Amino acid sequence: MGSSGVAIGSARSAVHNRHRCASVDTDHQLKDLFASFDTDRSGFISTDELSNAMEKLGMPTQPEKIAAVLKDADTSGDKLISFAEFASVIERMKTAGAGAKGFEEVVTKQRGAVMQDKKGNVVHSFATEECAALIEFINTKLAHDSKLSYLLPMKDITELFSACVDGVLLCRLINVAAPETVDERVINLAPPNKFLITENLNLALNAAKSLGVKVVNIGASDIVDGRPHLILGLVWQLVKVALLSKINLKENPNLIRLLQEGETLDMLRKLPPEKILMRWMNFHLAEAGSSKRMANFGSDLADSDIYLTVMERIDPEKKATAFVKATDRLERAQLVVGHGTRMGAEFKVAAKDIVAANDKLNLGFVAALFNACPGLDPPDEKENELLSELPDENEGDSREERAFRAWINSLGLEATVSNLFDDVADGMLLLQVMDQVKPGVVEWSKVNKPPFKMVFKKIENMNYAVELGRGSAFGFSLVGVSGKDIADGNKKLTLALVWQLMRGHLLAFLASIRAAGSGSDNEMIKWANERVASTGSSATMRDFGDKSLANGLFLIDLLAAVEPRAIDRKLVTAGESEEDRKLNAKYAISSARKLGCSLFCTWEDITDVKPKMLLSFVATVMSFTMAR
Repeated sequence: MGSSGVAIGSARSAVHNRHRCASVDTDHQLKDLFASFDTDRSGFISTDELSNAMEKLGMPTQPEKIAAVLKDADTSGDKLISFAEFASVIERMKTAGAGAKGFEEVVTKQRGAVMQDKKGNVVHSFATEECAALIEFINTKLAHDSKLSYLLPMKDITELFSACVDGVLLCRLINVAAPETVDERVINLAPPNKFLITENLNLALNAAKSLGVKVVNIGASDIVDGRPHLILGLVWQLVKVALLSKINLKENPNLIRLLQEGETLDMLRKLPPEKILMRWMNFHLAEAGSSKRMANFGSDLADSDIYLTVMERIDPEKKATAFVKATDRLERAQLVVGHGTRMGAEFKVAAKDIVAANDKLNLGFVAALFNACPGLDPPDEKENELLSELPDENEGDSREERAFRAWINSLGLEATVSNLFDDVADGMLLLQVMDQVKPGVVEWSKVNKPPFKMVFKKIENMNYAVELGRGSAFGFSLVGVSGKDIADGNKKLTLALVWQLMRGHLLAFLASIRAAGSGSDNEMIKWANERVASTGSSATMRDFGDKSLANGLFLIDLLAAVEPRAIDRKLVTAGESEEDRKLNAKYAISSARKLGCSLFCTWEDITDVKPKMLLSFVATVMSFTMAR
């Protein structure tokens, strides 16, 4: 990625439209302006993001007004604004003359808020408060790390962007979010040159993808350039993963208290962390006898009443009170912040940001409150029996689901997948993935668009997806599979279909960079064996289920054949013990990511010899080699 530096439009048109495009847009500026709306880094501007921006800009936020503004730019009708649609609005603004309407008016005001730097660089108009909160969290979690002493603690906002430039902090932050995701032996500490810095950033970005973080149109060069919006978006997502990682039944079985009448434990388990947090707040409000309920992380919290009521109930020292005499919103918010600090909340929010209804920072603070003091009674014996029946998130179908979910999230689609089996049920997601893997294959006129009033509309979509999968475009093996099977949440059949899509995506990329070859399993195995043999190693693989792969040595040899500098033999074990096999597997995955390979497998997939994930490893390394 990076800017071409070519201005969009001529100087004459910029002057002609000075009321609407006061400065000439470069690619960097256009992307940063888009990013100032796209706060969750999904690659799209959603209704909520548009609403939040309009509220901060002092514009009317009635539902009908937001709908009209959205419609002005949303040419595809999916209630999301893509970058292409956004760019189209900018182009329209430069040719249509004065008198902005609809979304153009919002863009014009946002431009005024964003384009502030005297040097002409783009500055995120809402970055100050977000940066301050992120800096404090990172300092709290990592400032004790001696290997980061040259970067931490950060003292001001500008240091956040410079601290991320060499990739070391990002890699460490990823391991705060999800321990052991990055093998820290692979990180180039205090890297002295651009090559080693790029390796660190490749490692960080590819590891982040494996967690389901949206890394769309972000490359190592963007971080080296210190692009504020892109770095801020990436860091926020990693901090969010860290804050939300334990808000689930597996990590906190006390959440069984939030089970509602008529709801199964599996239904509660599938709720995304944000929904669980909202239910947790409302549970305590109900228990406290309050009539208030929380429906969002923004305006509902602005007067601090909900915060103070919940904090009084969960406070282990019982020093908080919801019935304070203060009527000033800022003063009440300051009480919330003070109580949160005393109760051990690791993510801080400023009082002014509570009053300003900053939903992102409020989400972080509510998550930190939950992590510090959930205030829920433990499950009884019967409930513990129910909990013991929940699937292990690190075994079988659950691990595959997680890998496939992260792969789909890496594609840059408008939807964020939080539960694969539920999110594919209406067919829309699968069809979007198919269209991404083979552009133009889906005839969207045949697709039923949500929201659906009748279940058979979902099944029609799924039938169409299965029909496409069986057809000549994909040629998948889907014997006995119907659209209803996927719509009903059949895990085995869903995973089989999504795996074939993922495999097809890998092979399609291979085909696009090769002059010949079928991309068959046998061809990949032959290629890998020949590359490993070229190093003088006697290791071979029979197939992707070969049990000898469990020690990780063949994969390490393959990486060494592709790029000798990728492997430090002093860090490779003989792979004889279980612990040694684990170390080799972790080393192989992080070394591949460091080269620039986007892998979605885990070290357990290697030590357990999971054929699908091992195929994806070899295919990805092969693609990387062919593309060089």
